[in-house]
Amino acid sequence: MRAVASLGPENVQLIDAPEPVIEAPTDAIVRVSATALCGADLFPYHGHVPGFLDGTILGHEFVGVVESVGSTVATVEPGDRVVSNSTISCGRCTACRAGRSSQCPDRALFGYSGVYKQLHGGQADLVRVPVAERALKAIPDGVTDEQALFVADMLPTGYSGFRRADLASGDVAVVVGCGTVGLMAILFAARVARTVIAVDEIAERRALAERFGATAVSPDGAAGAISAATDGLGADGVIEAAGSPGALAAAIDFARGQGTISVIGAHFETEFPLDMGLMFERELTLRVTWGHGFDDRDRMVAMLAAGVIDPTPVISHRLPLADAAEAYRMFAAREATKVVLRP
Repeated sequence: MRAVASLGPENVQLIDAPEPVIEAPTDAIVRVSATALCGADLFPYHGHVPGFLDGTILGHEFVGVVESVGSTVATVEPGDRVVSNSTISCGRCTACRAGRSSQCPDRALFGYSGVYKQLHGGQADLVRVPVAERALKAIPDGVTDEQALFVADMLPTGYSGFRRADLASGDVAVVVGCGTVGLMAILFAARVARTVIAVDEIAERRALAERFGATAVSPDGAAGAISAATDGLGADGVIEAAGSPGALAAAIDFARGQGTISVIGAHFETEFPLDMGLMFERELTLRVTWGHGFDDRDRMVAMLAAGVIDPTPVISHRLPLADAAEAYRMFAAREATKVVLRP
């Protein structure tokens, strides 16, 4: 089969790979109909993931049709259209039973290795999905493949960022970073906050943020816009979705006294110069959150099916799987907001 694999830093290639097979009774094999690039895919692309194994098939956002299932899989069957959660977890450990599946000791992320055990991803013709009853969700007829792609990661992560920012009706929210996950956070925050201020240096992303209901500004204009919207007090909740130390420092500075900073941008730096004097003086709350797809995807799918939300305007490019190398180049250069690959 064809698959998109990382063969080293900034060396993504379409390779011939063995077709996956059922390895455990809890497995399923899915024929991929659409898969997408995510900002987290750029960490292995740039060689920033310790221990990442060359030859790992990339991609943790994918939808498709079930080809076959293991003997114990009862919730999906061959022929079902499905979306997979971006991660897998066991469902049996203390963390999973307590609703903390992102902290499962056996968790793994599709398309990753090194920091997690190797789990080949969905940027391929076929993909093996372990723990399929937990990972896979059937897609209703009224939801398109492209809409369902966002259920894999981006929508639950954006929703988690919004929810953990403790925003209430009438609050002022700030979203720092308007990549896909930041835009998804705006999609939810704009339904509650009286004002959402989106901060990004790329004009195309700011335009999408405004389409989703935010007032978009460049980083240079952020402090003034927030001050004007809050009479100088600062934002009630700040969602940091950029995943950089500079963005996190700005997010902390943008929050009012007793405000909340909700971090959903991926961070791998081992040190950060946190100003504890400022944190103490303002009584700030700092939270770091992954997307909780297992908990929130039913809500996401229901909202898509009802037409309440539609994340697909953020898709900037649709390319065949064979153009994956160019897709990664464009995405890394920030020439693309969201790329969908079609096997």
